[in-house]
Amino acid sequence: MTSALWRTASVGVAGLLLLAAGCARAVDESRLSTDVQSRVDRDLAPELFDLVALRREGSAPLPAAESQAPRVIVYFNATLRLARDYAFGGWEQLAPSSVAYALGATEKGVFGLSAQNRAGEMVRVYGSAVYEETPDGWIQVAGAPPTTAAAPNLDATGPSSRSKQLIDKLAEKVNLPPPGVSPQEDEIIAEELARAAENIERRVQRRAHTFTMATGAAGSEYARFGQSFVEAITAAAPAVKLRQRTSEGSVDNANLLARGEADYAILQSDVAAAAVAGEDLFARSGPLASLRAVGGLFPEAIHIVVLANSPIREVGQLRGHRVGIGAPASGTRFDALAVLEAHGVKVTDLAEARGDATAAALARLQRGQVHAVFLTTLAPTRELQQLAVSPGIRLIPVSERAMARLLELRPGLAPLTLPANTYPRQQAPVATVAATALLVTTDEAPEAEVAAVADLVFKRMPQNERRGVTIPLHSGVARRFSSIPRE
Repeated sequence: MTSALWRTASVGVAGLLLLAAGCARAVDESRLSTDVQSRVDRDLAPELFDLVALRREGSAPLPAAESQAPRVIVYFNATLRLARDYAFGGWEQLAPSSVAYALGATEKGVFGLSAQNRAGEMVRVYGSAVYEETPDGWIQVAGAPPTTAAAPNLDATGPSSRSKQLIDKLAEKVNLPPPGVSPQEDEIIAEELARAAENIERRVQRRAHTFTMATGAAGSEYARFGQSFVEAITAAAPAVKLRQRTSEGSVDNANLLARGEADYAILQSDVAAAAVAGEDLFARSGPLASLRAVGGLFPEAIHIVVLANSPIREVGQLRGHRVGIGAPASGTRFDALAVLEAHGVKVTDLAEARGDATAAALARLQRGQVHAVFLTTLAPTRELQQLAVSPGIRLIPVSERAMARLLELRPGLAPLTLPANTYPRQQAPVATVAATALLVTTDEAPEAEVAAVADLVFKRMPQNERRGVTIPLHSGVARRFSSIPRE
């Protein structure tokens, strides 16, 4: 290679290296600090946090934006000081997950938030920020924080000889020559096998002193809370063992408890009240009188979600539109039907009332296949945080007149205001109602066991322990509750 060609190649390589270095670096520590403070003030609340220290920890390229502009993610460690007292996770307060999302962190990457933080306390964050290159330089843009994949289930055991014989006998009912089993028979067999499998697992685990907790659909807030709950209990008291069982939600959980297919479960307070009274969805089966409350966990707001560009501004305008009202055995559907009724809207007034689970319903909303989705859940929920960033969402409020009717229809609901910035780009508070997520068991659970579980749970979240309890308390916690002032 000639010297001229060598110089040309060297300049080209150096230019590419400088460009790559610029893309990878994006902004320096000083600029990053300014942007993080601005983001906290904008996306959470002004004068809530002061940035005390920040260290830039590197960056990495991201896929290009829709405009093909380069994007990078910049990682940082930050320390923030509370400027005022704040009860994160309390009713009508921002939740820890709102803080995590605003700072580009996972919930496990935020340390120091509690049920009652005081001014001056420090919060430490492993966060991130996304930047996009424009003609005017790098600008910060909204981006979802990193997520952690669930660990695979590695349990595997072989059946005993007797159980193998029973499995073979069941297989004879399925492995038939053409045309095989009918779709109706296949559905019956599948349902019974799924129920039998869960009951077998529960009995085996109970014998090993492991208790079953029914939560919600895989990936739901109930399931995520259940996983965290199991991990916290295991860490605090290794002798107390819990396993999580997924379900359709609150209505399903009430029936699982009553049938003895779960030891503990999470239920919405309004669903629990109806189950014990034998009303509404439980009128046909009768009262589930064995259910007992261990305590209240957290508020679950009713969300009525549309895309940001939707013309729908109030519940009455849902007439003639396709709406996701929740899975059949979910608390979301239980509440959606009441919200519609309180606003004078019949299900038959809708163009379509879909029964998809949360993830499928929100995917349909994003694709424009439904115009609105109901969701009763802890706020903020991760799925809505992501949709709020792109393509953007808006929350429909519950009207003042309908709210009074709704509280009559569903004992256990209470007025709730979602504060501004509960979700990204939510600039104003939203009036709605909320249930309380209750930890529920049955009257067959031993007093000492329930008392131990309550001690482990509610020393972590004492402010909600009594709030929203709509069914009889278990005898193992009745004495504990007698010393707690009623909300």
